[in-house]
Parts: sequence; structure tokens; C-alpha cells
Amino acid sequence: MIHEKFSTPELSNSLEDYIEAVRNIELEKGCATVGEIAESLNVKKPSASLAMKQLKERGLVEYTQYSPIVLTREGRYYADRVISCHTMVKEFLITVLKMEEKRADEVACCIEHIMTLEEISRFQLLTDRCRERGE
Repeated sequence: MIHEKFSTPELSNSLEDYIEAVRNIELEKGCATVGEIAESLNVKKPSASLAMKQLKERGLVEYTQYSPIVLTREGRYYADRVISCHTMVKEFLITVLKMEEKRADEVACCIEHIMTLEEISRFQLLTDRCRERGE
């Protein structure tokens, strides 16, 4: 079960996608650039730059124009939560519903934004039970 640690700000689905992209790039390379984020999400650099400004205003990233982007402690927590939700839903879709990975990833990206952490945790419980049974 996932527990709330911070009082997390409300983010739009789009900003959640951005913070998830920053974290994934950060995990791979140590920090992210606007160009890498834009490429990852298939958006233009000005859109990514605007999103970074919005995330900075919420205290979730350290961002100065033309500098590498790093998540704050709270930003890292929020991003890890989004990624965890995405992973749990994707695993459920692949394991229980037998979806192909690419489609499961697309669907998980939609579902992660509309379900609560508690609801998504139930997906994980069901996925684990199906694995135990060998289904």
C-alpha cells in the first residue's frame, strides 16, 4: 500500500506526465534538460519550458532557463508516486488482462491520472494474487 508522505499539490494530467518524464530522465542521466523532456513527451521545447516553470512554482523542480533540471525532494516523491501508479496499473493490464505491453503502457498512462492511490493499490493486490496462482 502506498502512503502519503507530503501534502502533494494538485497537478494536471499534463504536469504529472512532465514530472514523470523528468524523473525517468533523471534516473537515467542524473538530470534532465528541456530538450530531453520535450523529446520524451513529443512536445515542443517552449511547452516543456512552460511546464518546468509551473513545476518550479509548485516547488517540485529546480529550474533556471538553459540549466539542467533536477527534482526537489518533494518533486522526487511526487514523481516516484506517479511512476509507481503507472507501473502497478501496467502490470495489472499485462498480467491479468493479457494486454500487449505497448497498449498496456498507453492505457496505464490514462488510468494513473484518474484513480486514487488506494484504488491503484488494489490493482497491485489482484495482480499479485494472479501471479501466485500462476494465471
